[in-house]
Amino acid sequence: MLYDAIDHVILPVADLDAAAAPFRRLGLTLFPGARHQGQGTQNTGFFVGGRGGRGGRGGRGGRDGKDEPECGFYVELLGIADAAEARSVHGEAFVSAAERGKGLSAVCLRTADLAGAVARLKQHGQSPTQREVRGSDDQKICDVAEVHGPPEAAADIRLIQYHPSYAARHERRVAAGLLDQGFPLKRLDHLAAIAPDIEASTRFWTDVLGVPLAGEVMAGAMIVRQMKIGDAIFELLGPATPESPIAKRPPGLASMCAFEVHDLAAAVEQARAAGFACPDPGIGALPGTRVTTIPAAELSGMGLQLLEYV
Repeated sequence: MLYDAIDHVILPVADLDAAAAPFRRLGLTLFPGARHQGQGTQNTGFFVGGRGGRGGRGGRGGRDGKDEPECGFYVELLGIADAAEARSVHGEAFVSAAERGKGLSAVCLRTADLAGAVARLKQHGQSPTQREVRGSDDQKICDVAEVHGPPEAAADIRLIQYHPSYAARHERRVAAGLLDQGFPLKRLDHLAAIAPDIEASTRFWTDVLGVPLAGEVMAGAMIVRQMKIGDAIFELLGPATPESPIAKRPPGLASMCAFEVHDLAAAVEQARAAGFACPDPGIGALPGTRVTTIPAAELSGMGLQLLEYV
């Protein structure tokens, strides 16, 4: 497959320091961040997984129950350093999303063959925008291809290739202690996008992007199509019947990240002690799981689901 992992999600924010504060209060270690040369943006965020640990314990469509290596993932809080410059690169929609605190704006897939991924997209009639990202020290960070997704993509998608390699950057993160999190997130389990036309969205992800379908779960009036990328799942949430409420919702990335935790009860206790409204865990929509969610309103627009396999 062309993609090694779900690399990160982008959370546009108006005030970077204010948006980072609740994540720090939860106990997460945020990386220092940088201003992106010529992009009009600056960032911070937190890393989860990627130590070569173990994946989930199965019990869901597309998983075989075997241990899997973690691929590493991060949440990028992206603030506006220069609004005019940011508009020229990212467009008005991105700047407006940051100013409104609209929630997650894009999902980024990591690849070691960006040229191959772009060639595949072009073969299917897509015209991704390509650019390189450099830090304030003018050192190249990565090359990015933005897929200006049609509605059937169900999300804004970016493809990313790191320079130097992802492995080299990861080793620097480990050495800097950026994976030593004080809140016990084990690994990204899944992200989701609303897909009112579930069949068209499935075809886009499988045929155009080249991500294989890993499984399907029925959850009441909703179909969950699962795309396995690395050790995590990207979910397409579609209507099981024309009457399903999800059929009337616009396509787009759900502003929530679901993380596996070792001990759900302990994680809930820690979140509550830090002042977060964390409901009692219940049975998850995915078979064999128990979940609870810290509301998006308490984490700068991104819900944080805590998930345990049972």
